[in-house]
Amino acid sequence: MARPQTNKVDYFPHPVSHGKKMSFLEKKYGNNGYATWFKILEELGNTDYHYLDLSDEVQIMFLSDRCLVSEDVLLSIINDLIRLKEFDKRLWDENFILFNEKYVESIKDAYSKRINNCINKKSLLILLDSLGIRKLSKSKHKPSLITNNTPINPQSKVEYSKVDKTKVDEVLEDINADVILINEDCKKKYLKDQRLVDAIIANKANKIRNTEHLQERVNAFNKHLTETGVHQKKWKDYASHFRYWNLSNKTSTTGKSPTDISL
Repeated sequence: MARPQTNKVDYFPHPVSHGKKMSFLEKKYGNNGYATWFKILEELGNTDYHYLDLSDEVQIMFLSDRCLVSEDVLLSIINDLIRLKEFDKRLWDENFILFNEKYVESIKDAYSKRINNCINKKSLLILLDSLGIRKLSKSKHKPSLITNNTPINPQSKVEYSKVDKTKVDEVLEDINADVILINEDCKKKYLKDQRLVDAIIANKANKIRNTEHLQERVNAFNKHLTETGVHQKKWKDYASHFRYWNLSNKTSTTGKSPTDISL
């Protein structure tokens, strides 16, 4: 009987020496930087098609537990790894997907005796489209997967439409993401943008009841930033960080969970 095909690996190359990037992580986060990086790589190897979808807060909780760090520290390390070009920035910014092209190149040998091929960037985009994580334009047919569960031929000429964004992401695109502001100015800019405020409240996953509750959460977030030594941020980093912080910290500044208070 033929061995079932898998899109995971049992190992990946682990070099015995490291460069400036690892040195940076260790100096900034201590052993947490080192351990988190390699545990993320382990999760990539043990996950179908070698990408991690962190758009669901439960997956962030799981990964932070796996790495034995808080969700804030995990997200901070991930953001630094993206700045260091270890993960695909666009996939993270648009879909909160972690994908490392160098990593999949390093594990290709594990697929040498398999019928299915190791995923690459092009075939990953097709797979994400077929799963509904990314969306094709209405004029395109959704791609299918071949019978052995490998994404369809990545060499096929497929035109991709821009990913349909959530309302929040659409708003963030209109703002200069590279502007660095102090935390208080970030807060004022965040709360002043009515479209962004409406989008955040409308998204039930954020568990923000109304404008007053959002202001309360942003105040708590700024207090958290100050306590952790962060005094300024790029605008988009601030908005994205708040979004994740809010999802991972359900307790409001009044000490009550939003689910404990009726609308």
